[in-house]
This record gives sequence, C-alpha cells and structure tokens, in this order.
Amino acid sequence: MGSGPPGVAKRQQYRRHSRYGCRNCKLRKVKCDEARPQCLRCRAYGVQCTFTHNTTDLQPLLESREQNNPKSNHPDSSPRASITNGIWAEDGMSFFNLNSHDWGLFNKFRYRTVYSLGGDALVHIHENHMLKASFSCPFLLHGILALTAVHDRYLEISSKRRSLIESHHWSECTTLFNKWLGHDIKEEQKDPIWAATGILNILAFSSINASSPSDAWPQLSQDSSDLEWLSLGTGKMKLWNLINPLRPGSVFRAMCTALIQMRAPLPIEGTEGTSKDLVQLCRMGDTSTQENNSYFQVVHGLSRLLRMPQGTISIGNALMICNYMHGQFEVLLMDKDPIALLLLGLWYAKARGVIWWIDFRARYEIPSICNYLQRHYGGNNPIQALIPWDGIIQDIK
Repeated sequence: MGSGPPGVAKRQQYRRHSRYGCRNCKLRKVKCDEARPQCLRCRAYGVQCTFTHNTTDLQPLLESREQNNPKSNHPDSSPRASITNGIWAEDGMSFFNLNSHDWGLFNKFRYRTVYSLGGDALVHIHENHMLKASFSCPFLLHGILALTAVHDRYLEISSKRRSLIESHHWSECTTLFNKWLGHDIKEEQKDPIWAATGILNILAFSSINASSPSDAWPQLSQDSSDLEWLSLGTGKMKLWNLINPLRPGSVFRAMCTALIQMRAPLPIEGTEGTSKDLVQLCRMGDTSTQENNSYFQVVHGLSRLLRMPQGTISIGNALMICNYMHGQFEVLLMDKDPIALLLLGLWYAKARGVIWWIDFRARYEIPSICNYLQRHYGGNNPIQALIPWDGIIQDIK
C-alpha cells in the first residue's frame, strides 16, 4: 500500500497531457508527470528537475549536489574543495566550476581534439587565445567540453548515443551564448563568440543520434530537426557581418585563407565548369541561375569540389557548399526531393575524408540516402548511375 490519497498516483500515471511539465522533459520531448520537486522522468534520467528558474537545463544530479554541498568528500567534489580540481569559469553573469570528469574532457580537447579541427592556424588560436578565454566565457568552455564528448563518441571511446554530460554542456553553451548575443558585444568578446559559433555548428552537424543507417534520415519519418545544421550554418554567416573574423586585431585573421574559401563566390549564370552529368540531371542550361533553378548553386559548388584531388581539399573548400544549401534547396531536402538528396550524398562522399565531424554524419546518412533512393526511385537510371553506394564518388563527367 502506498502513502497519500488513493488514486492520485494512478491518475498521474494515466494523465494524457502535461501542461506544466519541466523544461528538461520539454527539451527531451517526453511527457512529464509533473511530480514535485523532482519528476520521475528527470530522476530516472539522472538530472536535476527544472521546474524552478534557478536550475540549469539537463544538469546532472551529482553535479548539483556537489555545488550545493562544498564539503562533500566525493572525489568529484566542487572544484573549490581541492587543488587538482580548482577550475572556475566566470563572466560576471554566470559561472561554472569543473569537476574531475569535465577537467578530463578539457585536457582531451587541449591535447587531442583541437588537433582534429583543421590546420596549424586553428590549433595556434586555441592554444594561445581561446583556451584562456574559455575561463572568462563559460559558454565557450561548455562548448569545448561538449565538442570533446562528441569526439569521444566518434572515436568510439564512449557510447554511440549522446551522453547526459554532452547534452548538458551543449544546452548550457547554447543558453549562455544566446544571453551574450543579447547584450552589446565588446571588441574583446568578438573572437570567443566566433569560436563558440563554430563549435555550435559542429555540435549541430554531428548531433546525429543514429546507431545504424536504418535509424538515420531520410529513411526515418520526416523530422526537420535532422536538417537544423543547415539553418545554423546560415546563422553563422549572418554573424560574420557582426563579428567579422577577418577584422584588424582578430586572432582568426590567421585563418584568412580557409575563411575566404568558405565564402568563395560562384558563377551567377550558366553551366561553365560544372559536371555534365549533374547539369543533365538538374536540367540546367546557359540561362540557368539560382532564381530559376533550385540546384544551381549546389551543382556549381559541388562540381568545383569534385575536380579537386582528395588529398588537396581544405576545410574551407569542403564547407563552402554548406553556404548554398539553404533557401529553396533546403526546402527540397526537407521534402526528400531525390535530386537534392543525391547532391547531398555526393557532397558527403567527397567531404567526409576532410574532417571527422562530417564523416560522423556521413557514415550513417550516405547509406540511408542510397537505400532511400533505391527503394523509391529504383527506376530512375540517371539518379541510380550517380549514387555513391560505397560512400565513394563515382566517375562523374
């Protein structure tokens, strides 16, 4: 026999709607039972419930207990309790103190992950500027820790599924980053904001939570969240005008070649320099423009990429096409248009060898795209002839 008025637990169990559920349950898209002070969903997931406004989203229970109990003898106690864990990040609006697990992620980023992000210039920027800046910009520190957790998953050091720690740091990075953007941005804040913008884009791109191609988009039912990385990429380019990473005094001027490559202009009309196979498939001609052909810019960018030998492609070359996968082309992808899907698959197959976080998504979505096109468009010979079945670009003229 349970305590409390009879029938209350049963009514809560079978309640159909959660009108006042906690933020964690809303973020995880699960029904909250609204139990106070800790709902059953959050208790089972191991996070502090977020009915109150002073609790951060997806905060692990262990971490919340440590911060509320500085005298804890637990080995992962509050960083202020020991010299080895005495790491404290603060910006005047928010603070974050690292436990031993977070400190381990930080060191993995410093000695491993940073070297996987692309080029000596970016390594120099992080080692000499951004690592230090992260302790006065908690949003950047949270982003670094989340990114390292994703890298662990890619290397299969941890579970293939997104961990609670990764979700927590990603959520905190996003929340604090948006708060910073809501204030006047000072000159010394621009570089950390640009660094965090890049990290958030990587997190969005590599957020695929599939364990097999059959779990991945587009084989699953339509879910627009699978393409959120496209919208975030567009947002990053809008921030360019606000931050201008090539401005005098910016530490990112050292990456000017890669940044310029990412914004490389494309022809405004015609088919010169494009793949004949793709031109025929997309019904392009001498009068084609981005206004009258939704594939125009992606075909031009992809054709340019396809001509490059595999070992010579830079990150800037690979990411340039992402700037043109928006507008009507993004709508076509959301509608699972076969030609748009094929172009995306061809880009994955060419770009996946450049950087690990592209490969992370490509390893699942390339076979998923191939299987989807075979199942629904098996009789379309032009599409079937160009499908990158093994994740490798075919001979495209």
